[in-house]
Amino acid sequence: MGKPNTKKNKQPRTASKFEQTVPYKFSRNLQNPNSDHEKLSWQVYLLDFGGPWGWDNLDADTLKYIHGKLAQFETMTWAEINHPNTGCHPIKLKELGNEAQKRLTQIKLIGVEEELFSLRLSGRERLWGIRERHIFKILWWDPRHEIYPVAKKHT
Repeated sequence: MGKPNTKKNKQPRTASKFEQTVPYKFSRNLQNPNSDHEKLSWQVYLLDFGGPWGWDNLDADTLKYIHGKLAQFETMTWAEINHPNTGCHPIKLKELGNEAQKRLTQIKLIGVEEELFSLRLSGRERLWGIRERHIFKILWWDPRHEIYPVAKKHT
């Protein structure tokens, strides 16, 4: 004879409300800092509201446009974003224009970071920020490509 069943009314555990609403689980692997295969997330706590690339003078249409572009970037991994064909790339602080370096000093980010990341939205338009793993911490809106001036090819 077998063992008597002492567990009565055994029911499978159901997921909590929180577990049902979370579409995916976050990777907790802190040993691997390479986040190139993770999708972009963004944060806004570093937004600079002063200076020449500040967010204080943007109109609603421009904000809506930037929001739409960021939504597109959220569907991409960092490996896709950082591909040479996208025009998105990191830039060392010492390579930025003088005005940008002065502003970084004013907002006390010089010496904290070694580089900024440039997200290309169009031919001239850029979002500047700090990449930390898969997170893009937005800093500046540069509609005229002034932060990292480059000479046009064939001129």
